[in-house]
Amino acid sequence: MMSHLLMSAALAAAIVAAPIQSLAQTRLSVEGALPAFTGATTWLNSGPLSPQGLRGKVVLVDFWTYTCINWQRTLPHLRAWADKYRSKGLVVFGIHTPEFGFDRGRP
Repeated sequence: MMSHLLMSAALAAAIVAAPIQSLAQTRLSVEGALPAFTGATTWLNSGPLSPQGLRGKVVLVDFWTYTCINWQRTLPHLRAWADKYRSKGLVVFGIHTPEFGFDRGRP
């Protein structure tokens, strides 16, 4: 029984890995240029970022607000990814998008 489970797991892994390997060799098309962040009013944890400064990096954009339970649950994962992959070129870029008036004055 255990050997059948291991065989099934190995087969499933091979089926999943084949498309991933071919995807890694595919070049993505250019969908357009990243616009400048001219609307940003406050920068936290870094100086102002620019499209030129982010070129060649993997950028994760997180739209968040303090009162969103979904954002609160993802924050530990985003922090962990940022810490783990920063040296490999990951930049986590958060954009505060307040939903309610009382949330608008917060940085």
